Amino acid sequence: MQHPNTASPSGNAVSADNRHQTGSDDTGVDAGHNQNHHRGKAERDEWLFAPDLPIGNNPLFEWPLNARRILTYYRDYWLTVSEVSIFFVLAVAGWFALRGVLEGAAVLSAGWVLAVWALNLGVVLVFAGGFHLFFYQLRAQGTDLKYVPQFGHRGGSRFTFGSQVRDNMFWSLASGVSVWTGYLVFLLWAHAQGWTPAITVTAQPVTFIVVALFTGPWIAFHFYWGHRLLHVGPLYRHVHSLHHRNVNIGPWSGISMHPVEHVIYFSSMLIHLVVPSHPVLIMFHGYMLSLSAIFGHTGFHEMMIGNRARVA
Repeated sequence: MQHPNTASPSGNAVSADNRHQTGSDDTGVDAGHNQNHHRGKAERDEWLFAPDLPIGNNPLFEWPLNARRILTYYRDYWLTVSEVSIFFVLAVAGWFALRGVLEGAAVLSAGWVLAVWALNLGVVLVFAGGFHLFFYQLRAQGTDLKYVPQFGHRGGSRFTFGSQVRDNMFWSLASGVSVWTGYLVFLLWAHAQGWTPAITVTAQPVTFIVVALFTGPWIAFHFYWGHRLLHVGPLYRHVHSLHHRNVNIGPWSGISMHPVEHVIYFSSMLIHLVVPSHPVLIMFHGYMLSLSAIFGHTGFHEMMIGNRARVA
């Protein structure tokens, strides 16, 4: 599974602009490249839809660094309707919605903790539930840009409650939202206690922007190592396999994980204990983790609205 934050801002996977150019004149290399190309094409033919290969990457993780590609990448991510810009707007809106109850965040109380949990729950219900309704219940897009032709999410004893959708909803909401909320509550409480290097938008605007811009690369770095850890024998068999039993993915499978995996996955938020931060940035980080996984598991390359590709 590729984490969405490492992909192109044009959607869940890639655009042609992100292809690597070999630039090799060596016939042996070119011959090998052609063999790989034909083999890759044969593999792609097994899918209903497959993006162009190789899959693009965040240019910050490519060497040598290309300043123009980096600037273009971040422009497309932040100054257009993209996953990142949507999540950031949600974080700002969420902060304003909770600002009143969070005035007492220095003291742990059921009131504001439940308010944070309810907001997170609502956001997941809206996006995972909305995508499931659009793509699978209404089938509003048919099979356009769908990776595999099958729509049925299977049941069977391997799934909790004998149903993939009910299984995924349970683990996403009962475990995923709860663990995410736990991290967010702890960080907001620590921030209110003065235990974190706090900043404000007006006093430190440059720092605020820099932390926001580097949230995605940090998540990708943390996800890479966390995901490698989860593929170690015992952790895979007893923990990560719960997520991987979703062969035909859907929106509800995005954060359908074992509680231990949720603890590992959302732990990248702890970076806000040591970097200059703000509640909006902490909430944005949480949305990047939770919602990007939902967006990246729709089973479709992009959402089509009015015959135009939109983020999905």
